Amino acid sequence: MVEIREEAQNEQTGSTPLTITTSMILEDLESGVDRAGIKTKYNLESWEVKQMFDHPVLKGKKAKRVKRLSFSFVDDTVQTNPDVLPGQIDIEDAIEEEESNTSMKDAMIDEMNGRQIMDVQDQIQSVEASADDWANERQY
Repeated sequence: MVEIREEAQNEQTGSTPLTITTSMILEDLESGVDRAGIKTKYNLESWEVKQMFDHPVLKGKKAKRVKRLSFSFVDDTVQTNPDVLPGQIDIEDAIEEEESNTSMKDAMIDEMNGRQIMDVQDQIQSVEASADDWANERQY
């Protein structure tokens, strides 16, 4: 068990909290704060940070490498309306999209029906041709 410093309990300086949780440290690591940063942030000694990272939850954990842009990057191609949530479409767009899908489906159905009719006609012609060939063979 890790014991806390007596002077930390008595002094209660504003920079060192009395309780530091593993979730606090994991959050710091996720946001890119390394061990040296944690030491500074919580006003800890080096051995305290080392002992903290001997805990099974924190053992082997390292700070994520957070890259920050040196400028402010803004997407100005999208018009934002505060009343519309991302991914939301209005009713006119939905109707138009459904109508275009319906017309595509109708066109595909017509195409398939036309091909089936042509296939049936080809089969009829093939059967008639075979019947004519058979009839011609029988006439000697």
